[in-house]
Amino acid sequence: MTRKEIIDRLESVEREVKEIREYLSQNDGEQVAPVGLPLPLESDFKVGYTLEDLYKEFGKKKSLAYRLKSALKKRNIKTLEEFLSLTPGELLDLEGVGYETLLRTKKALSKLGIDW
Repeated sequence: MTRKEIIDRLESVEREVKEIREYLSQNDGEQVAPVGLPLPLESDFKVGYTLEDLYKEFGKKKSLAYRLKSALKKRNIKTLEEFLSLTPGELLDLEGVGYETLLRTKKALSKLGIDW
């Protein structure tokens, strides 16, 4: 699967989620504002973890953690909160980040109890 195909698939999933949210809010009887992706973070939002905690959760896949760390450094992303403001598609757009890094990142965040 090429990088473009992965990004196209992620964008498709994001559109489908948006459509589902809109459908559910219409049929629920209560008005629920559709949530855009990524979720906006409040300025005082803290997750209690750092990027270093995230990298540690990569386990034996140190090379993938290094790739992610280098890519985030190039984008001047210094905190986990800043990282969480990215969408998976935006993460894939970073130099040196591929599908395997994306999957490992999602798994590492899950180990920290963060649903991204």
